[in-house]
Amino acid sequence: MTGAAHIDPWAPISAWAVCPPQPRRDFHPQFRGNPENAPTYLSGHLAERNAEGSLVLSGEAEAERGNQRLRADRIIYNETEGTVRAEGEVRYDEPLMSVTGTHGTMWIDQNRGELFRTRFHLYDRHGRGKAKKAYLLGPGLARFKEATYTTCPDDDNYWLLRASKVTLDEEKGTGVARNARLNIKGVPVLYSPYISFPIDDRRKTGFLTPSFGSSDNSGLEIRTPFYLNLAPNYDAYIAPRYLERRGTQFNGKFRYLARQHSGTFNIEYLFDDDKTGTNRSRVTVHNQSSFGRHLTTNIDYDRVSDKQYLRDLGDSLKLASVSFLQRTARADYSTQWWNLGLRLDDYQTVDPTIAETQRPYQRLPRLTFNGSSPFRPWGIESKLASEFVRFDANKKVNASRIDLWPAISLPVRRDAFESTPRLSLRYTAYQLDNQAPGVQKRPTRTTPVFSLDNTVYFERDFSVGSSRFTQTLEPRLFYLYVKGEKQEDIPLFDASEPTLVYRELFKENRFNGADRMGDANQMALALTTRLLDPDTGAEKLRASVGELFFFENRNVTLNNTEKLDDKKSDIAGELDFVLSRTWNGKGDIVWNPNDQATERANARIQYHPGFRKIANLSYRYRRSEQSQIDASVLWPLTPSWTVLGRWYYDLRDTQRLEMLAGIEYDSCCWGIRFVARDYIDDDSKENNRVYMAQLVLKGLASFGSNIESLLETGILGYTERPED
Repeated sequence: MTGAAHIDPWAPISAWAVCPPQPRRDFHPQFRGNPENAPTYLSGHLAERNAEGSLVLSGEAEAERGNQRLRADRIIYNETEGTVRAEGEVRYDEPLMSVTGTHGTMWIDQNRGELFRTRFHLYDRHGRGKAKKAYLLGPGLARFKEATYTTCPDDDNYWLLRASKVTLDEEKGTGVARNARLNIKGVPVLYSPYISFPIDDRRKTGFLTPSFGSSDNSGLEIRTPFYLNLAPNYDAYIAPRYLERRGTQFNGKFRYLARQHSGTFNIEYLFDDDKTGTNRSRVTVHNQSSFGRHLTTNIDYDRVSDKQYLRDLGDSLKLASVSFLQRTARADYSTQWWNLGLRLDDYQTVDPTIAETQRPYQRLPRLTFNGSSPFRPWGIESKLASEFVRFDANKKVNASRIDLWPAISLPVRRDAFESTPRLSLRYTAYQLDNQAPGVQKRPTRTTPVFSLDNTVYFERDFSVGSSRFTQTLEPRLFYLYVKGEKQEDIPLFDASEPTLVYRELFKENRFNGADRMGDANQMALALTTRLLDPDTGAEKLRASVGELFFFENRNVTLNNTEKLDDKKSDIAGELDFVLSRTWNGKGDIVWNPNDQATERANARIQYHPGFRKIANLSYRYRRSEQSQIDASVLWPLTPSWTVLGRWYYDLRDTQRLEMLAGIEYDSCCWGIRFVARDYIDDDSKENNRVYMAQLVLKGLASFGSNIESLLETGILGYTERPED
């Protein structure tokens, strides 16, 4: 006895999942040749010749040729004229379409025909309609006179497209309606002399549905996009954008995809802004190229005409909070043993409150070489990390810096333990420009580094109910010695102090960047435990905790402040678990044992039992600065109704940062989304309330606000309901 087929609850559902069954499709032709050379097969319960010499078939009469089939109560075949007349309950079938009518005629040699008082079905798009007359112009090409079209089921005409003429072209994947009127619930809402719509998933040139919105800065906004399907591997998008208080903005995007290159080019241009009286623009370029197996290049460019552009003309719901726009060009040549990289980094400051002396350095250029030797005598591994970079900025010290960090190590790996002693030498040298008089212009730093990383593995098998697990216990000892070196004369170009997390316990430099190399005589003690599936080895849970013990003071600081004399670091821990596809989560914590207080903590848990079934709960804490809870949900109440929401609250300030609530309804042929958002603007610190709605007519178009980006940002794991 065979059980029911297993259905993956996480698999994307069909857009037509809530639809009743379609009319049965019983025509599955196997013909693969040229339709013009296909033979014609005739059959029926009774066959006879009439006085004109035509063959008359009656009783489930059928004519089939290639990928076309005609059925009727009575078929009259005139071999001389090459015509087939069908009478009574006529049905014409192609692989993706069927048409029924009262009577009609087919011209077999010309691959055309006509049917009267017809109804038609498009199987792949759930499309159906009726017409006074249907013209079959060839395989996959049909034209309907005085027709209607919808994707709604037979007993539901929620939306209906009426037209004097509808043409369906399966080869191009498009439908065209002329003198068209769109009715919703029987009420005319839109008229157009010409409407083009898809009947499959292929891209096509034409107008897309206009979108509407509003913002405090620009007032009412209307965007009318036009899509250009220029070629299979490149296309374009043009979208004039009317802004009530500013004027009309031009928006254009060009995309391309080739064997070695892919990318996009975007331009936004507002001529003579009504509020500022200036021309305003934004240009972005993204390109990825591959030249053979080893060489790749990337270009990311972003430029705005003025510092207020993103705030005034960006997304009305997400006023830009970025401070800098980065422009990068890079080339990488990689082999099995080494990598050579060239990178150019530039920044445009878009936050006018940032002083010029606080703006980031340009890195023009940054050249890196990293490699490891294929030769490993006695198991010794050797590596080199190196960098040359030129830092440029106005009103600041500029520099050229070279950083070389060769290292050798001898990993010893066994089933129950591994130990890796590592010896390295870091050399950093500078050529400083615009330095103050009397300050060294060519400082150097040479720092020997020794580390010893040891981990021991214990494991045991145990069971919880019917579930079996393998548990590991992995104590780790990491000793680090870095010789102290004075670095007071070295300016800070890209150095920073990272936030303490568990992985920072095992780094050889406690600073980011090369401008500071922290002195150290310390040991990290840590413990990790993992739960593994004994059959597959999949990790179900990992928990780690560790602490640093300092044997000497740390004299090197980021800003040349007083030495650090703590004997121990804060305790850092982390937790990750994926107990099943339903439950997963992660968290980290930093505990200050001296103050008996938590310095920082983050935790997140997600319940995800199936497609578009998600519940998230997160907590973020930073001592004396932040205590926030973030809950979000996306949950179907029925196959048609889904609720969604987010609640983001600051416990420290007793203030709601954001509340999002929405509902979605999905029927067979249409859907609607409604979202209300109440949030605090990062710039003005004032509450803002926004209402958004979107109506989707499946297989035709969507109207209203595009709310997907908002929901993808606000609800972790959000997945759009399919529309095709």
